[in-house]
Amino acid sequence: MKVTINRNYCGHHPASCEKCFGEFLRHGDAPDRGCITEVQEDGRPEISVQITSGKYTTTLVVDDTNREEVIYDGYMKFIDLPPEAYEITPPHGDDYRRMLREQEEQQKPQT
Repeated sequence: MKVTINRNYCGHHPASCEKCFGEFLRHGDAPDRGCITEVQEDGRPEISVQITSGKYTTTLVVDDTNREEVIYDGYMKFIDLPPEAYEITPPHGDDYRRMLREQEEQQKPQT
């Protein structure tokens, strides 16, 4: 499974994000959160998570060897983002609409 999380859409404290993602891993259902922008089933046993926070992006692979730790300890222990990546604030309506437009532009096929 591939999951895309863009923390810029919510701006919650990282601990809240980690708890939410842990619940996702525990129960297997994608929560109705604006920050989870894509969940794609690819038939693989591991979960590949692309996490964007601020201007930084990283990938975390969750499998049977680290799943319980990620659920209970949080994903921050397993990724390499600088502290400033977590210094984001909840977006205003204009920010949210701009990010959605940028995301749509990136997903358009190149001609």
